[in-house]
Amino acid sequence: MLTFLNDDKMLIDEAMSTALFAGSSEYDKIVEAMRYSALGGKRLRGILTLEFAKMFGCETAESMAYAVGVECIQAYSLIHDDLPCMDDDDMRRGKPSCHIAFGEANALLAGDALLTHAFTAISESDSAKNHPERAIKAVRILSGYAGFRGMVGGQVLDLEAAEKVTDEKTLSLIHKLKTGALIRASALLGCSAAGADAELCALSEKYAEEFGLAFQIIDDILDFDGDYETCELNSYVKIHGLEKAGEDALSHIQNAKTALSELSEKGFDTTNLGDLLDYLVDRMNK
Repeated sequence: MLTFLNDDKMLIDEAMSTALFAGSSEYDKIVEAMRYSALGGKRLRGILTLEFAKMFGCETAESMAYAVGVECIQAYSLIHDDLPCMDDDDMRRGKPSCHIAFGEANALLAGDALLTHAFTAISESDSAKNHPERAIKAVRILSGYAGFRGMVGGQVLDLEAAEKVTDEKTLSLIHKLKTGALIRASALLGCSAAGADAELCALSEKYAEEFGLAFQIIDDILDFDGDYETCELNSYVKIHGLEKAGEDALSHIQNAKTALSELSEKGFDTTNLGDLLDYLVDRMNK
């Protein structure tokens, strides 16, 4: 694993543990369920937030609340995705899903609590006190990209497509929203933490959009067991074939590299974000 990935993950894990603290015994049960689902995972979205902020000159301590915010949103979405009324998954990251461990009602509430706590983490942070205008922008970005115009909207489309083969355009939109929206938000949160201007935000979002599309395609490639008959109904591989899926993933990665080149030409150190793209390629080729 790239060193910065591990370093960032450790810092985010520590910050998440601190942020998800009951502080009073009457909250112990719900916080236990929140921590059960939120304290784990790769932290990819939070890492993107930290790395974009760092690239634009923002100290990690100043951007951490933004990373915690997006990771809370990610954790809530996974809890809700696993519920019987959604994807109905009993296992998550090698252990029982939240609703199996704590019951459906508590899992639903834990997801709700993580969703709302994301904005508490940002708005009550020292970063918000130091730069309130940046925190307001971050809250607007995160709420928009996580909501019905973003991640939630993508989940709705995904549920509608679950029982039928969808078309290429709809599948692309599902990926852009369900997976990609929160990844774009992650990059823009880093930009907000650093006070990056509109041009830098646009290039950063372009990178994140292409990264998100490549990430989802590669996930579908890795999930493919070699049998198109048993392949998930609306897998990118099922619809486009394995060879084209690989080609398209590499095309999106190249587009992301192009956005990074423009940032590099402006004098920013894009090394880590470039290495993250190479990490995706290595992941696909394993």
